[in-house]
Amino acid sequence: MNDRILKAADRLVAEGEFHRIIAMTEVDVMRAAVLRERHDIPGLRPDDALRMRDKFLMKECASRNGVSVARYRKVTNALEITDFIAEVGYPVVLKPVCGAGSMHTFVIDSEQELDQVLEQACFSGSAVDMMPELLLEEFVPGEQYRIDGFYADGECRFMTVARFIGTHLDFLHGRHVGSTLLDAASELSREIVAFVRDVLERRLPFGPDGLFHVEIWQRPDGKLVLGEVGARLGGVSIFEENRYGFGVDFKMAAVRAFCRLGSPQWPAPDELQQRFAGHVVISPQAGYLERVPERCPFDWVLDYRVGPAGRRYSAMRGTNGELATVIVTGASEKEVEVRLQQAAQWFYDNTTWTD
Repeated sequence: MNDRILKAADRLVAEGEFHRIIAMTEVDVMRAAVLRERHDIPGLRPDDALRMRDKFLMKECASRNGVSVARYRKVTNALEITDFIAEVGYPVVLKPVCGAGSMHTFVIDSEQELDQVLEQACFSGSAVDMMPELLLEEFVPGEQYRIDGFYADGECRFMTVARFIGTHLDFLHGRHVGSTLLDAASELSREIVAFVRDVLERRLPFGPDGLFHVEIWQRPDGKLVLGEVGARLGGVSIFEENRYGFGVDFKMAAVRAFCRLGSPQWPAPDELQQRFAGHVVISPQAGYLERVPERCPFDWVLDYRVGPAGRRYSAMRGTNGELATVIVTGASEKEVEVRLQQAAQWFYDNTTWTD
């Protein structure tokens, strides 16, 4: 995160001939929008991009347009938190309005946990005498899914669904998180795709072109609930998971389409899907990594990447500093999940950390 990037990019755009600006990461969504407006380049403008970035405005817009979201409130102090909890009960989720990488996000299950979060000065920890706005939501039980792909020329060119294994907070706290692709022909995948297409095409100001990363929940009663929408490429190894599962490079296909070099004419995902695939990313510990396996012994592993031993690592601050990535395949979504857990446990068993 470096605020000089916008200044440098503005100079490059002013001096060159740029026809598109594509945001690949969360922190670049607003930068790209500001540059587009400043230099009259097609794409999301700041007002609409903000609804893809500010989670409060996103939920306001979605709920106003009939999309199911968790109950939420913008809060600026501890008393507003306790008032909200009195209405919805525990657990609740506290996060930055415009956060990234799950940083400074807390799932609060009790008054004791709330006190621990408040003791970290989440409102008054700034050197500036101000009370920042945070987003507080009710916790949604059930399964969590992510949906990734892109639109070009107003048409959905690629959209796939995967189920999360573990949570981003597990990942931030020294463990792992992963996902497994759904069968694109399944009834659940079709239901989720229809839900997300309705959100992107009718409920939020997404626009005719763009990459997207959407997170939703399915409650135990089957109801789908919108979590958040990002106008950018999904993080960690989501792109690679899709490449192994569907055999296409949707990231570069999107870039070519945005640059008017042609949009892909791929078949529907249920015809395009070649295999079940999933990935798991494992976070580093805070300490010295003495030993780590350089190769993964399982024949169902498609890709294995790991950081080097013989150096000191810090605990993660955001979900973009993984130590290891494992991508696997299997005969079914369930087998992929089992293998991801097996691969993660093998990694823990064969890694040595010291202080």
